[in-house]
Amino acid sequence: MWKESLRIGVDAIDAQHKKLFENVGNLVRILRSGGTVDKQKCVEIIHFLEDYMVTHFEEEEAYLTAIKYPDFYSHKKLHEGFKRTVNQHAKILEDSDFSPHDVNVFVGILAAWLLYHVTDADRRYTHVTEMSGQKYMKHEEMVLFGVSDVLEKMVGLPAASMKVTADCDECFADSVSVKVGFTDGAMGYTNITYPTSFIKDIVNEMLNYTPETIGELEMSAIFEMSNIIGGTVCRQITAIKGIFCDIKPPIESHRSTLPSDERFVIDTGKGAVEVALAVSFI
Repeated sequence: MWKESLRIGVDAIDAQHKKLFENVGNLVRILRSGGTVDKQKCVEIIHFLEDYMVTHFEEEEAYLTAIKYPDFYSHKKLHEGFKRTVNQHAKILEDSDFSPHDVNVFVGILAAWLLYHVTDADRRYTHVTEMSGQKYMKHEEMVLFGVSDVLEKMVGLPAASMKVTADCDECFADSVSVKVGFTDGAMGYTNITYPTSFIKDIVNEMLNYTPETIGELEMSAIFEMSNIIGGTVCRQITAIKGIFCDIKPPIESHRSTLPSDERFVIDTGKGAVEVALAVSFI
């Protein structure tokens, strides 16, 4: 999973990131081995990741303190949120005696979160990428930004070449939909529909293999990517309306039947993705 393009330019942190990604990659290989899963090896790697991630977050936060990073508390909040997620899944794994289903779900979330965190939040403090101060007013603009920003950072698809295009029913004949609801100051949701061929391409970019079918591991990674896209749209809503907007956990859905002016097909360069955006304010 590790790629040299993931480097942020701080040697100690890059080395820790590399070790994290290598161990996640080892878990992916174990889960995809096709034979009997080595449960003890899975347990060892997961426990290592739980401990190592906490250590890594602490050392990264110490570095941010040392350089007087102005957005330190927001970055720390991301770490704290993900530590809670890891702790929740650790309990689920223990309770289920590390069932293959729960291991697949955990690894998919872990891989997608780490990939986006390194390419988005971590690169901000080394100025490799700039934080966007743009506020997108129209639903079409918010949706396009949400998808293009996340796909560029996670899998390297150029955001500048993505565009909203004509409706394409045939593109979504074989597809998966994920719904991310809004809560607190905003009500509504994003509903993202991905062709299975697109998911296979994205999984290959994220996890370095092309799945024959979309299983639990792949769905978990796509759910987490959808969660990140929904969160990006939610932050735009907060910036525009000046109200707090949060997201609900993603759920599997169906392709949206919203009117065409609330449903946008985006040409990503790797295939079409459809995002429906319904939002109202409390």
